[in-house]
Amino acid sequence: MRVSKRLAIVLVAILVCLIGPVLFIIVRIIPPSCGRVVDAITGQPVGDLSVLLQISTIEGQGLHTEVSHRTSTTESGWFLLLGSFRWNTPSLQHSWLTLNAEQSGHVVGEEGSAAFEVQYDPMFNLLRNEPVGNKRYFPLAVTFRRDGCARVWDAACVYRRFWLGFSIPLIPVLNDVEDCRKIKDSSLRERCRQLNTYRAAFVHVDTYEEVRKGKELCNQLNSAELCKTCLNRLAYYIAIPDFDRPIKSRDNEPISNGMFPDTVAGLSVEKNKRCSPRDVFSGLVVCHSGYGTGARESVGVDVLAFPGVTQSEKATYWKQQYSTDQDLSYASIETRAGGQVLRSRGPVCNSFFWPSGDKRVRVFFYEPLQAQERFLSYYLKQFPSTLRNE
Repeated sequence: MRVSKRLAIVLVAILVCLIGPVLFIIVRIIPPSCGRVVDAITGQPVGDLSVLLQISTIEGQGLHTEVSHRTSTTESGWFLLLGSFRWNTPSLQHSWLTLNAEQSGHVVGEEGSAAFEVQYDPMFNLLRNEPVGNKRYFPLAVTFRRDGCARVWDAACVYRRFWLGFSIPLIPVLNDVEDCRKIKDSSLRERCRQLNTYRAAFVHVDTYEEVRKGKELCNQLNSAELCKTCLNRLAYYIAIPDFDRPIKSRDNEPISNGMFPDTVAGLSVEKNKRCSPRDVFSGLVVCHSGYGTGARESVGVDVLAFPGVTQSEKATYWKQQYSTDQDLSYASIETRAGGQVLRSRGPVCNSFFWPSGDKRVRVFFYEPLQAQERFLSYYLKQFPSTLRNE
């Protein structure tokens, strides 16, 4: 039987009305996006810049991020990413754009990818890694959810209401953070200051003075958590040779006058007296010498110097320097002519510890000696104890 044209239209309309809500429920539409990327200071277009459409899904107890589409900006800064359809399953979370990122191997969740990359590797020089395509600019996440930047560093994340026709100012890497003042928009200017201040803390790390200035830059960031992250990453950057940067050799620190004289209380200094190179992050210098009668070492002397660190940091470094059986918590306080000392007694050996200003001193006797008190008195006179004040 032949169906009339009008009836066919009615049937199709009914079918659409029935299927449409079902599709709306089971299918997630990721719309196409189009925009233009420009330099935040000059306003000039940024061409040949990677643009990724990233999607997060829940896998087990973790959040997995994948690159759904990718493209690059044209010479005039424009880009176009086609949309897609996804099954609207509970595991499918959100989608966003990431600009100037070459890979997503360090993503820990959603729009945090760009922010995490900046904090993890602000110099973009991690070996075997290409975090950004254009090292003249910081990566940036663009979210289309109002709360998309709530849980990440908002300096590397922005919200846009619409998917089409938007302009994205990209923060350039600057040699002088003061150049951020050229940006008229106050919020964009502050994002520029934060990103470039964070990075500037990592530029020069060859000496203790340089690192001290880097720590001061970390403290100029706008939150305690971000400051803590900056300091932790700075310590990691200095200590771990995973980054493509030249590492300069450091000379041993000179031994100060009176620290290790040739003889003390009739005991001669051994040949191993030395001060280590200064630790560029903490400023710690470890000096050591042994004393004995020539046949063997009978006394060990350690002097730890901590310029410019807090009392709690001094205590932490001091305890880390010695083994568990010499833990200071087991020591008793004794009073000598040069001040109070902590004494740790063993079946044979005795250790004496005390602070002296920005230094920590330990005198370790491997065996009972008649000259023990005279030897100890010398070092208490050389480094008077400030234990009572701490």
